[in-house]
Amino acid sequence: MACCGARSLTPLAQYARSLRTQLDDGEKLPMLFPMYTVPLGTLLEMTKIEHHEALKARDVLVEFQRNMGNAAFVSHQWVDSSHPDPECKQMRVLQEALKEMMGNLKSIPVDLLSEGHNPNLKPLPTSKILSEPLFFWYDYFSCPQTECLSEHFPHSSKLPDAINSIPAYVDKCSFFFALVPVLENPSGTNLITPFTWNSRGWCRLERSCRELSQNKSWIQVKGPNDLQLISGAGASLRAGSGPVGEGAFTVPEDRSKLGPVLMKALKRKLLWLLKAQDLPGFRFLLNHQMFLSRGLDCNLFEPVPGFEQNHMDMDFSPLVMKFFHQNGFRSICERDSAGFSPLHYAALNGDPALIQDLLALQADPDQVTRKVHPDLGFESGASSLAISCAFKNNEAVRLLISARGRVASSAIIARPLIVAAGLNNAEAVQILLRARCLLESNSFDLTPLESAASGAALEVMEELLRHSMISSMDATHALYSAATCAGGAEFVYRLVEMRADVNAQTCDWCNRTALYRAIHTLLVLQHRFHKVTIFNTLMYHAKGATPLMLALLSGNDECAAALIAAGAKLNLRNSRGLTAADLIRRRSGPEFLLEACEGRVEACQRVSLLACGWVEMYF
Repeated sequence: MACCGARSLTPLAQYARSLRTQLDDGEKLPMLFPMYTVPLGTLLEMTKIEHHEALKARDVLVEFQRNMGNAAFVSHQWVDSSHPDPECKQMRVLQEALKEMMGNLKSIPVDLLSEGHNPNLKPLPTSKILSEPLFFWYDYFSCPQTECLSEHFPHSSKLPDAINSIPAYVDKCSFFFALVPVLENPSGTNLITPFTWNSRGWCRLERSCRELSQNKSWIQVKGPNDLQLISGAGASLRAGSGPVGEGAFTVPEDRSKLGPVLMKALKRKLLWLLKAQDLPGFRFLLNHQMFLSRGLDCNLFEPVPGFEQNHMDMDFSPLVMKFFHQNGFRSICERDSAGFSPLHYAALNGDPALIQDLLALQADPDQVTRKVHPDLGFESGASSLAISCAFKNNEAVRLLISARGRVASSAIIARPLIVAAGLNNAEAVQILLRARCLLESNSFDLTPLESAASGAALEVMEELLRHSMISSMDATHALYSAATCAGGAEFVYRLVEMRADVNAQTCDWCNRTALYRAIHTLLVLQHRFHKVTIFNTLMYHAKGATPLMLALLSGNDECAAALIAAGAKLNLRNSRGLTAADLIRRRSGPEFLLEACEGRVEACQRVSLLACGWVEMYF
């Protein structure tokens, strides 16, 4: 079969050209319910959170229009099932953060993982947020609340219209705040954290709508002076995150409402990418929709028209021809401008029958990517097997291995086992280990256990323990990774059971491989010469740091509470002369960490037990 085709435009390229003059007005996201907001000044004065109808009756709400200024969408978890924030604790965090922006905070730094994916990302100046009048959308006061509960008017609620308008609200907002402080509910039986925000189905929907808008960056608010800008690839693969349909819902029936809502945003983004002639971005999202729609009742979108089965090349199966038609490929050995082949996109798609047909056409299972795809974030040299592991397309994992795909990899970071471990894909880890994949480190000397720790992947850790003995040194190194990234309280306790040293001070961890040392040195020099970021600040202070210091430098408050509860000391000094207590006071909180500085660790113990769901044991 020839690897080269005629140079005429593919149906995908032809359709993309035709959209240049067709898209603007026809693809606006429908807003079925007005976008009610409150101005910045009103928000700052709030001492309690009142529902939509109460604020509307007092003429507090403002129907936002773009010519009025900028809007900000506030995504948050409900602290209680009947009220989002009964004690106004979450809102006070946002209010104090906004006051910091109006005073001392000049820019919002890029978060650790976003900077790791793209070191060229710039902090967001707070002057940009405050440059025009600012209005806030917040579900409890922007959407109908009481009328949907009325027995007398069961069909009069406008809440479904507001829900279906979420993509339009997000699209109209210049800024998106994820409000994620570590807080317990008023009854002291539950805890909300950044990890739980990532796991909630409604929060996943809002985040997905933001990432499917033209401006996909968003701001994570952990505390009044702990804000981070999240941008770039891989946000849906963060610890605790995943598809909307696999998120947690207090009311299970809510899941059935969200498929059409998500698809509106996805269709709009696909057509926008085509109009912009961003074909690699289009191919990524077209195939990524299989992952995004997992667990939802919705029909997949196939935007490129004109596919006729009776016009197919008989060399290809109908499934391959349809895939080529939608993705704009002519042969299995093509590469697009992002360095991806058809098999790489099929691995993202995950359809086993499609992958089987491509392999039957002699697609190379060991072929690796040639560039960093801007929408995936993996470095060049990633295999189809690693991509399948990342998105839990485990039937594809089995097929690629059965086609004699190599389970080992020369990729710097994204080796299949490292990827599967970091993204809590325990099934893929089991498949790889049965295929005799070695428990080896990557080029940064990151082990599969440390990768699991960085993603709070408890299921993977248990799978690794079944295959290998873990030393106390291995557990301690994993504790460093858990503290630095997203490891939560439960992971900390499990590592402590494995004899991890909560008071170990980093030494060899900072000097593990020549590549790691080179990057560490570069980041320290950047920090010294006043280009201060979260990543290089962490590296600057890493030598001699304890896991607790790493957690505090990364803003991982849940992990910090668990470490203190497990006996971490606050008075040990790193090579820069700083203690954990210094770092807590420098950040001004949160309260349970400030109490620990005064020798009162009960609040940290409570927070960590709540994070593990062990509140019954506490009482």
